[in-house]
Amino acid sequence: MDRKSLLWIPALAVAAVLGLSAQASASTVKGTVVHANKSAHTFVVASHRGSLTVVSSRRLARAGSVVRVSGRRTKSGLKARHLRVRGHSRHARLRGLVTWASSSGYTVASHGASLLVHKSSASAGAPVGTPVEDDVTIDDQGDLDEEDCHHMGAVPGQIELEGVVLSTDPAAETITISGDDDQGEDAQASDDNGSDDQGDDDQGDDDQGEDMNPQIVVHVPDATAFTVGDKVELIVTGPAADGSFTLVKVDEQENEGQDDQDHGGDGSGSGGGD
Repeated sequence: MDRKSLLWIPALAVAAVLGLSAQASASTVKGTVVHANKSAHTFVVASHRGSLTVVSSRRLARAGSVVRVSGRRTKSGLKARHLRVRGHSRHARLRGLVTWASSSGYTVASHGASLLVHKSSASAGAPVGTPVEDDVTIDDQGDLDEEDCHHMGAVPGQIELEGVVLSTDPAAETITISGDDDQGEDAQASDDNGSDDQGDDDQGDDDQGEDMNPQIVVHVPDATAFTVGDKVELIVTGPAADGSFTLVKVDEQENEGQDDQDHGGDGSGSGGGD
């Protein structure tokens, strides 16, 4: 083998590695859209088994759309490159943890998504912290109505919570974060715009009422270390009898990734609860 041929070997090896890396970061998601937010350019896809994926896309898919999305995997989910709408469905399945509950509804959270589900009865749903598999109906407004909720195991020792800081209480050493995606997105929009105007871009849950206002209280060592409007990912224990949690640690890598995205980064570091 001559020297010129030998010089091609490292180049081909590098090309092969880059090709494998590109394939590893590419992904395809198929399922039903269970939440959409026009202003945030995101929607959540639930697979037929209930796995949730947050998709960032210039093209919006409405709740109930049956889609096939291909794109690049990020820490927060999927950055869409190709989106195909295949039909429409009024039914979907969600798998995740219950992170907030009231007599009227509860939130199911997984992989950076947190979705509000309306209860079929006051006794329906599951206690906060419970892993669930939830069959839901998607109504014309994009709201999720419970059909059947199955408990999938015991409350884990530690839970990841992701949301936007709504308020801080230094006297009680607690912070309150958003309990579902709509509330978190509205809080960030209000903070960015310097007003409380939420606009009409969000689908679903427009008339939640006081009992359908998901907010999660977290006990922290120093509430002054948190800023209202910031998106945070927290490792916590609980819940306590009142539904509150206790902070174990802040996912600094997650929050630094969010800061990079806010300041013009590639957006690959945001989101992603388990």
